[in-house]
Amino acid sequence: MNNSKLIIILAITTLIILLMVMVIKTLTIQGFSISEQKCSSLAGNNADNCWHSLGHQTFNGEFCNKIIDNETREHCFEHIGE
Repeated sequence: MNNSKLIIILAITTLIILLMVMVIKTLTIQGFSISEQKCSSLAGNNADNCWHSLGHQTFNGEFCNKIIDNETREHCFEHIGE
């Protein structure tokens, strides 16, 4: 009897943890998507700074490539290791 209760508790706990991980991953992906939309709506230095920050957050050189200013672009690539 005690073993079956323990198994049920472990199963429920595992399901809760899996659901939490899925929610966190979804929120993280949506956060990057929103940031990408934000960067696209900006201009000049504001856009470059936004792409630079997004490149750092994601370690993705595609965002660094969107930077217009050469010095800022190089700086972005240096920090993400490309």
